[in-house]
Amino acid sequence: MKYIIGIDGGGTKTIGRITTSNGEVIHKMKSGPSNYHVVGVDNTYQVLKEIITTLTSQIDYTPDNLVICIGMAGLGREDDKKVVNEICNNIGTTTQRILTHDAHIALVGGIGKSEGIIVISGTGSIVYGIDSHGSEIRAGGWGYLIGDEGSGYDIAIKGLQAVAKAADYRQPKTILTELFLNKLNLDDPKQLINWVHAVGRHEIANLSTIVFEGIDNDDKTAIQIIDSVTDELVCAIISVVNQATFNDSIDIVLNGGNLVHQSLFSNKLKEKIYDKLKNISVMFPKNDPVYGAIMIAKSCFLKDTK
Repeated sequence: MKYIIGIDGGGTKTIGRITTSNGEVIHKMKSGPSNYHVVGVDNTYQVLKEIITTLTSQIDYTPDNLVICIGMAGLGREDDKKVVNEICNNIGTTTQRILTHDAHIALVGGIGKSEGIIVISGTGSIVYGIDSHGSEIRAGGWGYLIGDEGSGYDIAIKGLQAVAKAADYRQPKTILTELFLNKLNLDDPKQLINWVHAVGRHEIANLSTIVFEGIDNDDKTAIQIIDSVTDELVCAIISVVNQATFNDSIDIVLNGGNLVHQSLFSNKLKEKIYDKLKNISVMFPKNDPVYGAIMIAKSCFLKDTK
């Protein structure tokens, strides 16, 4: 019998699962972060070794009866694949492995097939699609310094910028000023300068919830921010659709913490998608990214396995 391991390696946690070739789950586990850009090569090695060793201990493992698919941010780039391949070689895993990026496994898991479009809005953002011919297209995902429009970071920064402009009387007052200061235990908007320089992008991105709170208070500035970032995401979606060739209707799956947990945000985005595009179906994920990793491994290596 052949077995499949799917791994979703993130910057905050890593999830692994081992199944039989027919999809029966044997064991699953969670460990620490494994994105080497975040935690370094040594920590990535330790986490992947822990997960792979634990999962393979559940079966009668040989290098020939195991297929592994690892999804991780950045693994669409060849340089990153070389690094993670070397880590896997040092662990001593099977050479039957697929290294791909996190949006790929999230798309396949979310829709349940290797065709469609995924929109991710978490700390960062990206729109990624695979068309009917297997071509991959993406828009966004350029990182927080020059892109990631519609991400948590983008939403939070726009909120903080609105506070700064309101403090200078460059734009109308906003309840976001009070909400940000209360959240951060600050007394004056000028104290935000030191705060933003002392924290990382994840801490800033986490403040996106403040903007949604502003909408709950009917704040015009907060409403304008969400309107603008949903426009950016729709623009990216249209770009992917225009570059792709789909034979049938297009499945679009919404993922990432902002879209999954902020219904106002996802509803606004869905409304605009349906307004701009026809012959589409917008959904939330049917399965998690690890399921997608297992599907990718099975489709590539086990097509004839029953």
